[in-house]
Amino acid sequence: MPLLYPLVQRLPLLGSLMLTLLLGACDSVMPGAESEEPTHYTLSQQEQAWTTPYRLGEEWRFVNQAGYERRYQVKGLSDKDQPGMASKGARVQYYQQEVGTRLERVDSAYYERADAARFAASFTLGAAAGQQPLEAALQWGNLQLPLPVAELENQQTLPAGVRLLPSLTAGGRIFNNVLEYPTLQPAANQAAAAWQVQRVYYTKEYGVVRFVEAGGTVWDRL
Repeated sequence: MPLLYPLVQRLPLLGSLMLTLLLGACDSVMPGAESEEPTHYTLSQQEQAWTTPYRLGEEWRFVNQAGYERRYQVKGLSDKDQPGMASKGARVQYYQQEVGTRLERVDSAYYERADAARFAASFTLGAAAGQQPLEAALQWGNLQLPLPVAELENQQTLPAGVRLLPSLTAGGRIFNNVLEYPTLQPAANQAAAAWQVQRVYYTKEYGVVRFVEAGGTVWDRL
């Protein structure tokens, strides 16, 4: 019995040691047992280039057939990591980079209009996240237009409703690789107001380079 006493006395210590070794072995076999950091999805350098026209303070000037000008200025710019979750109430699974911009008209006619909100403009670009594809969109006046950034960067077929022009002359300038959104019709039971935009031309380097209103007015980028 005296010979067994030291062993019995050491059993708690041996038990703690064995538990530590077992936990360590589990961690090495199942690395997922440890809490994983959320994945960060970011825009590539080529995708980031689509934000070039939206430098804070940048001004876009347009002129119509009568010589009147409109001026839009980039007033807001954000670059955030938006959290994403696999299901409601779950922990954050990933972060998705999203760039957003806001343009405002800064010509005198804009401030005098009661319906000035009709002429708001914005741009958003969100990185691809897992199975979720890259998203890019332009809001220009009354229109919400998806921009085929992923298709162009990956040399894929463009979606219906948009086509790529090799070049376009607008405002005395030549723009290359221009996205054209052909005449966009209102709902069958609605008549388009003269101010509503029905056609848009867009480039990666400059943003909107021409837009055409329902009343026939053409605005070209200067």
